[in-house]
Amino acid sequence: MFPKRSESAQKGVEGQAFFQLFVVSQLKCIYHPVNQENDSGIDGYIELVVDGNTSGKLIAVQIKHGNSYFKSKTKSGYKYTGEYKHLNYYMNQQLPVFIIILDDKFEKQLWVEFDIKKITSSGTNSWNIEISEENSLTKNFHETIFNKVSPIVDFDETIRWNLALNSLLQESNFSIIAIPKNDINTISFDTINEFIDRLSGNGDLLVKSANTLDIFFPEYDEDTREIFQIPEIMNWLKQSVDNGLPWFYFLNTKGKSTGLHLLVTAYCSITNVDFSGKGFIINYSPEDLKFFIEKNFDNLNRFMEAHHLDIELNKDISERISNYFSEHLI
Repeated sequence: MFPKRSESAQKGVEGQAFFQLFVVSQLKCIYHPVNQENDSGIDGYIELVVDGNTSGKLIAVQIKHGNSYFKSKTKSGYKYTGEYKHLNYYMNQQLPVFIIILDDKFEKQLWVEFDIKKITSSGTNSWNIEISEENSLTKNFHETIFNKVSPIVDFDETIRWNLALNSLLQESNFSIIAIPKNDINTISFDTINEFIDRLSGNGDLLVKSANTLDIFFPEYDEDTREIFQIPEIMNWLKQSVDNGLPWFYFLNTKGKSTGLHLLVTAYCSITNVDFSGKGFIINYSPEDLKFFIEKNFDNLNRFMEAHHLDIELNKDISERISNYFSEHLI
């Protein structure tokens, strides 16, 4: 007495082997089979290869082998019946799902992309989808799957640029970020948030970046007004504080900080402005200044808690900010 291997198990193995050979030899791609123990409706994944370069783009496939899958003829192809339990699984896939049917002798090799809009009910626990005879593995499958995924892009230049920028940030003790005019006009914080996200992606870099940043607005260089006289910039700066940007964490305190001065001017009522010959001397409402400082310290604390930065660094930054305000603004 020996263990028996079922006919369905044999056909499943044959179908997988045939399809894997097809992917490797005809599509010139990579096939990643799913272990049968983990098969929940997907038999494998095709990783697309372009000019010998693996792309990381994947297609999910369910393979069915046997003449039984060609019994239900339709006007333009065959009716495939699937189990209801697979519907949620397919719909939650983040990849395109293709159903492949192969006859016993591999003379008919058809495919269909799963699409919930194309299925019909086949009873309580099953559903149907039509597989067109026009959809042949050897005829149009290659073109279809390559067109289905998003364009395959060579990110080599982007990778190099990001590595160079991150290295520069690691080595630099001071950074200036340009705020685009479009961000100002649309009250968008995408540019500054993307920069903060970049710094926050590396714990050492984030700590090193404390109080090292300043901002400027290069597209307003031709404007004859001073920056604090341009209402749209002042509004953007005020909104940035209300939106929780952690300016006290990032803005420079080691020298004169353009950013801190502009933020105060944007947020606080001005009680007096004098021109000394070297620049403008601005006096602010004490009540507004107090609220501004409290609001920004709250933003600082929230940011540091979200990034699990230690209390000693918080104390150090808070002391730098307080000293800066005492020396330059209060």
